[in-house]
Amino acid sequence: MTPDKFIKITSDFWGAHLKRIQAYNDAGGITSSNDKIILFPNILLISITSEHYIAELLGARKRFTGLTFKRHKEISIDRYLNQFSKEESVPLFHLNGEKHGFINLCLAQEADFEAAKTRFPIIELFPSRLVRSGGKGAVLAFGPKFESSSIENCVFLNRHHNAIRAKHVLEMMIIGKNLTKNKYKDFLQNLIKDKIIKGVHTCASGNESAIILSGQLQNLYLLPKLRETTLGEFLKSHPEIIKDAFSTEKFVYEPYLKWIESAEHNKDEAINPDLLIQRDDGFYDIYDIKTAALNKKSLTKGPRKRRRFIDYVEEGAAQLAHYKEYFSFSKNTEYAKEKYGVEFKNPRYVLVVGSFENADAIEIGEAKRRFDGIDMIDYDTIVLLFLAKYYT
Repeated sequence: MTPDKFIKITSDFWGAHLKRIQAYNDAGGITSSNDKIILFPNILLISITSEHYIAELLGARKRFTGLTFKRHKEISIDRYLNQFSKEESVPLFHLNGEKHGFINLCLAQEADFEAAKTRFPIIELFPSRLVRSGGKGAVLAFGPKFESSSIENCVFLNRHHNAIRAKHVLEMMIIGKNLTKNKYKDFLQNLIKDKIIKGVHTCASGNESAIILSGQLQNLYLLPKLRETTLGEFLKSHPEIIKDAFSTEKFVYEPYLKWIESAEHNKDEAINPDLLIQRDDGFYDIYDIKTAALNKKSLTKGPRKRRRFIDYVEEGAAQLAHYKEYFSFSKNTEYAKEKYGVEFKNPRYVLVVGSFENADAIEIGEAKRRFDGIDMIDYDTIVLLFLAKYYT
């Protein structure tokens, strides 16, 4: 089966299935004795490795409005599931053959679960756990005769030395590239036989929907080599993350701002920051989104007296400095107000990058001495700020 055929079959199937679920729900055809809330995915992420296709549904929205397709290239199924660089695995399960399935489980390498829940609250929702004592690497391994598997409503807990990461899966299909298109279609139809509802979150009232959404965000930013545009698309389509994490009611996503006034040497036509976020005083700050830089142990380099950012972060800081220059001209700020209704007074310029694993606050403070007025925030901190509203 070719990549294009896999993408089309997958997209058509899940788009039609989720549309039917939304219609059933609107008509009152879906009931729950526990007043469960249904949340829908909005992103279909297709990842292609040398031997497998991976299709994963992402997101947690109150209505289904379609799936945005995102393509991702991955070196191996091991790294995709393990979230760390590829390494020799001592897995929990070894899969061969076809139609494997996992549902409503935490699949884990041995780890401190209480410590893990502090960073990954999604683990609290999975009391049923299968743990590989003494294991390492990905919890699932795939043999030469593997054909197909589905993973529904599960969380992977991965460990590499002292680092722990969790991957919250709503719905994932892993397919061997040698599977024929007809067998793949049969596999998909088998998932929804007897009118089984698949591909949606069902959660209780209270803070469970927020925990699920945070787990989906963590799944994304802890995916190796993920594109910034996919992260941006997720944040755009889940505005409650921005609103709750930054205590704001208004933000502008990817404004396009022409240079009306500039220095003589400037040949740029416009700036296009990722986010303008309103503060409590009504004025706006400027944010630029990078990935978590998972392949970097630290966002900085050099000893204290020469502390500086790694090149990846340096580029982001330089971009914010460029935005700072833009808003230093009054005609540009007037234009931004006219086009988007935003005003600025001593704005903060904030780079979203890194995680608890590589964002050391002291070292970052030392490195940003060169960049006056520029700040940074990591993704794990954003998750904690987002969830704080639901735990108070």
